[in-house]
Amino acid sequence: MITFAFGVEAWPRSLEVQDVERHKSTLIQQARYALLTKQPTVARTVSRGALYWERWLLEKDPGHSEEERVLSGLELAGDAGDWKEAELMLAHCESSVALKDRTFVEKWRETVRVHLPEQVENEQRLEIAFQKLKGKKVEDEFARDVMARAAEIGAVGSPVPVNYISARISASQGWSDEAEAYYAALLVCRPLWIPYIVQLSEHQAKTDLKRAFNTIEAAKLLLGKDFWLAT
Repeated sequence: MITFAFGVEAWPRSLEVQDVERHKSTLIQQARYALLTKQPTVARTVSRGALYWERWLLEKDPGHSEEERVLSGLELAGDAGDWKEAELMLAHCESSVALKDRTFVEKWRETVRVHLPEQVENEQRLEIAFQKLKGKKVEDEFARDVMARAAEIGAVGSPVPVNYISARISASQGWSDEAEAYYAALLVCRPLWIPYIVQLSEHQAKTDLKRAFNTIEAAKLLLGKDFWLAT
């Protein structure tokens, strides 16, 4: 199984609703622990993973309380600092006869209006810094400076672009272990996003073919033997 910081697993045992529900609950507990141990980027990464599964459950388990799942998803989006995902949850509310006129929807709309511009601005700043490094081997000090900026943004914004850029920088600088950790973090954030599975396994194959093979085999067990054909 693919793991991230302090043993956080990217995937549930199976894609059965009960297993996914159990996995989501575990991620929420691990996010709380990361906050207690003052690891905000880790906490946001794990919260983003829990949010992913909450949205999955909203679609795959319609018999459960729709309002309960939406409220949980909005709270997890806030914990992850991913206001774009909160927008998607609100879009779901607007298309739902049962939810579109609920009081909490307007309150969350206002919260998103306040925070989303900051998230977009931070991600633009990070992308500009990354472009200076893209495709280049630069001094480690400069690369570390960009990584430090990414960590700062990771403490207040979505962990997806932060982990992605950190993985790319680490890989380009030859920091193999760090790069693998960031690629694994991306899978926690977006666990069924096939390009992230492929990127992790390709990176692992540079130093450890057996570990790369295990990643692909684990993905096959969860998603099916031809999972990569979905890309």
